[in-house]
Amino acid sequence: MLWRVAGPNGYNPGMRRPTRLGLAVAALLVTVFGAYTAFWFFIAARVEDGVAQWAASLHAQNLDLSWGAIRVGGFPLGFRVALSKVRLGDLAATAPDHELQVPLLSGSASPWNLRSWQLAAPDGLNARANLAAGAVATLSAHRASGSVALADEGGSTMWFSLSEPAAEAGGHFAARDLDLWLTLPPHLPQTHTERAFGVAVDLRGLSLPTVPAPFRNPVDEITVGVTLMGSIPSTPVREAAAAWRDSGGTLELDHLMLRWETLGVTLSGTVALDADLQPIGAFSGAVEGYDELLKALVAAGQMRAGDARLAQLALTMLAKAGPDGRPEIATSFTIQNGEMFLGPVKLGKAPRIVWE
Repeated sequence: MLWRVAGPNGYNPGMRRPTRLGLAVAALLVTVFGAYTAFWFFIAARVEDGVAQWAASLHAQNLDLSWGAIRVGGFPLGFRVALSKVRLGDLAATAPDHELQVPLLSGSASPWNLRSWQLAAPDGLNARANLAAGAVATLSAHRASGSVALADEGGSTMWFSLSEPAAEAGGHFAARDLDLWLTLPPHLPQTHTERAFGVAVDLRGLSLPTVPAPFRNPVDEITVGVTLMGSIPSTPVREAAAAWRDSGGTLELDHLMLRWETLGVTLSGTVALDADLQPIGAFSGAVEGYDELLKALVAAGQMRAGDARLAQLALTMLAKAGPDGRPEIATSFTIQNGEMFLGPVKLGKAPRIVWE
């Protein structure tokens, strides 16, 4: 048996060391917490300035970002910025209808990475855009979320997810949900070989205003990714399109995927404008369920029934078994002289762009 020897009045010298160690640890924790608190409030004071600086940097993309009030919080585990009455407008636009409005937008980031922010718009959003010929398109969503990643050299990448989006653009469009990606370079392009911006969209459960037989609403899924090459000047729409064409501007279709019942389409290629400011393009890809596509073109008045039968015979000779065993055509799709062609088969008139 071991005995602990106590000093006078029962004092044990071995108890002093743990007490001092505990006090030292407590003092260290208080110092660290105090330093972190000072750091957090220092950064929080700079976050508001950083948001203002980022908004100012968007002017290089002809974008104007403003808000009614800003509040910074989130202590101690992160930073949270809440903006009310947010408006994103186009500096090149001549009318106030060209804008995005968000009643409440919040962003959160970790203290060690202030270049990546998670976004939330619990009250949804509304957007308006002026189209060619004076038409106006609108977009709304019940809720939205997303993220923004800021690059060291400037520019940014944004992702947004919209719940139950609805749009008016010559008819009513609605979807179950939508994902949108937007990539902005650090500066506007100086030549046609430089990127103006990149956009990618993934739509699921899309209902169209009119649907040609034999298809039915909704479209299962559409994904599109495009990159605009070249600069578009801040002039009226037709003049801007002509200047963009004359400078060698193109629209790169990075990918397109469509799933609609038995129809499946994948495409990639390039679009430009001809002398009449109408689209011309060349694409490569694959089409599955082309027989249903031909029926839809006949129902929409784009093809005559006899031409569709001849086209189906020609396409059947080109078809091979796809990954799921169904006939698939790996071929080209072109738009030229106002006509659309799937391989050697003429599909009908291409939609015209009305600029004024």
